Amino acid sequence: MAGAAKERRLPPALPLATLIGRELRAGGSERPTLRYGHAGFAKRGEDYFLVKPDCLRVPGDPSSAFSVFAVFDGHNGVSAAVYSKEHLLEHVMNALPPDIGRDDWLQALPRALVAGFVKADIDFQRKDWVGIYP
Repeated sequence: MAGAAKERRLPPALPLATLIGRELRAGGSERPTLRYGHAGFAKRGEDYFLVKPDCLRVPGDPSSAFSVFAVFDGHNGVSAAVYSKEHLLEHVMNALPPDIGRDDWLQALPRALVAGFVKADIDFQRKDWVGIYP
């Protein structure tokens, strides 16, 4: 019985940045091929997703490309999910300092994510978006 429990244990979760860093240090591609898909939409249509594989950190500079993948769960209504899909990335990007290099951008990203989520939450509540979206 104890042996079966050991076999089912999963390795500890690692941040995506750690996994990507390992891949790059091991000689992985600087521009890996991205494949993505979606399935299993809820019948009530409360879940929304955002797929942007071709964002640019520096407009016009293909070497600054990054991708964004997000799922927004409606939790009994679509308003917050739709608002987040349409505005969250903009809030996060606006929280990043302009004209910084890649390494500084990556260092600033965690705080920008928090700031973007907080701004989206405050704006959503202030503007009473509930009920505006289908």
